[in-house]
Amino acid sequence: MSLINENLKRLKENLANEGIVSHSEKLVLGVSAGADSTALLYLFSKLRYDLNLSLLAVHINHNLRGEQSDTDEKHIAVLAMKLNIPMIVRHIRLEGESDIENRARVARFEIFEEIRKSYKFDKIVLGHHKWDQAETLLLNLFRGAGLGGLAGIRPIMGEIVHPILIFEPQELKDMLSEEGISWREDLSNQELRFSRNRLRQEILPQIEEHYNPLVREKLYESAAILNLVDQYIMERSLKRFKRACVESKKGRVMLNLPELLKAPQIEQYYILREAYSRISGTRQDFFQAHIRELNSLFESDGSKYITLSNNVYAIRRYEELIFTDDDSELFTPEAEVMVLEPNRALAVHMEYRFQFKYLKVLPDDFRELPPMQVIIDADKIAGKLSIRQRKAGDRFIPFGMSGMKKLKDFFIDEKVPKYDRDLIPVFEDEEKIVWVCGHRIDQRVSHDENSVRYLMISAEPITMNNRALSLKKKRNE
Repeated sequence: MSLINENLKRLKENLANEGIVSHSEKLVLGVSAGADSTALLYLFSKLRYDLNLSLLAVHINHNLRGEQSDTDEKHIAVLAMKLNIPMIVRHIRLEGESDIENRARVARFEIFEEIRKSYKFDKIVLGHHKWDQAETLLLNLFRGAGLGGLAGIRPIMGEIVHPILIFEPQELKDMLSEEGISWREDLSNQELRFSRNRLRQEILPQIEEHYNPLVREKLYESAAILNLVDQYIMERSLKRFKRACVESKKGRVMLNLPELLKAPQIEQYYILREAYSRISGTRQDFFQAHIRELNSLFESDGSKYITLSNNVYAIRRYEELIFTDDDSELFTPEAEVMVLEPNRALAVHMEYRFQFKYLKVLPDDFRELPPMQVIIDADKIAGKLSIRQRKAGDRFIPFGMSGMKKLKDFFIDEKVPKYDRDLIPVFEDEEKIVWVCGHRIDQRVSHDENSVRYLMISAEPITMNNRALSLKKKRNE
């Protein structure tokens, strides 16, 4: 059997077994002029008729190697035309040398995805082979990646698929040579300033010579096993994620921290990575260092935030953990003062819903009210009530005390984080603060044995869904 027929048989079996490509799908093929992607292009040109595939080749010219880059472009364009596969070429230019490998990768993937969506294609097909898998596992290990990183390149990663991971690079080159198909060698693959090249040219040959001549094959097999383990834990963790997730929408994921911390530590990692990926669009660039930072966030009181990769923020707000790419969430917007008309029953302000009820008799449980509900002497209110944020110089007499206290000092004593202080509604009448919502009323409006008319004020947050509301209420009981 010829190599092309043998490889096509293996490829078809792999596509079916892994569910990588289905009949009649539309595929974007990411191609350079190297042997791997040339083999990918050639194999799928033969396979498309059996599976009724629609193919579109995309070549990215990074303009990093001058005339060589242009020659690569022309070479692959000629082959695509010969194989009757339409091809799109995009040119990009990356400034500076810093982290150029990663930036080039990100730029390529953005272009592939843009073209896939524009042409309404199903998947992006890339030509990584078996030894790429071995190198990726080691690179991720050195970078401190978790189990997901050690699983390496998965056959299916969302809309991106890797169907020729089963082939060694020499197998692909032998097939091309037998078919009379030429390819271009990228001389930059010999430059040791790139970490993958150093691994390929120096480290792995040393390991093969001194430790295990089959190390690449063993790393490939390990990645396959680790991928199965990763998938198993991820499926379990996603069930836990659903229980811990309070809100999930574009640009914002909110987790209930107590529910998250019930999970085993390994599942916590997967839950946090899932939340991160829903904001960043990728599971990459999320490492153990981020877990350490997040753990320090969990151990802190009140509200704080950290910045993760890809401009994702993780914000701790008491018992919620928010992932977002919106930096405005890091700052509290300035709220207008709301002046309440007399006998008003309801009000919505500063993300809270307030209820007002006048009473002639104290309820039996008036000594056991939750923090978000108070009863004051209605006749001790001077003029109209209003709701506002705190402001500089605020002072009041906290219930149970006899002297004035700065609101700032009160918050410090109560261990209210700085971030949260602007989120707390402050009730005042025309002379004084009446209630620091959720914390303390002013002594001067407290009811006593001479009180004959009472005002009950109840507050509840309105920015979270029903589950978050119930959790909030439970905390305040």
